[in-house]
Amino acid sequence: MQQRDMEELMRRISRETGNPDAAKAAGRMRDALNTPEGQKAAQKILEGHSSSLENVARMAQSGNLEGAKKSVQELLRTPEGARLAAQIAKMMGR
Repeated sequence: MQQRDMEELMRRISRETGNPDAAKAAGRMRDALNTPEGQKAAQKILEGHSSSLENVARMAQSGNLEGAKKSVQELLRTPEGARLAAQIAKMMGR
C-alpha cells in the first residue's frame, strides 16, 4: 500500500461515512502526513506493516469499521505508529 493509497482510503472513509468530523479528521491526518516527520513515520509504517494496512482497508470497505478501528489501534502501538499519532495529535493541537 502506497501513501497515496492511504490518502485515498481517508478520503473514501470520510466520504462514505458522511460524518463531517470524519472528514475533518481525515483532513488533519493528511496535513500530518504532509510534514517531514509524518512522511517519515508513514513510510516506516508502509514498509513494515503494509499487509496490516491493506487488511484495515478491506475491513473498512466491507463495513467492518470496528475491526478496522482495532487494527489501526494495534498499528498505533508500534513505534512508527506512535510517532505518527504524536504528529497528528500535535497538528490537532492536543
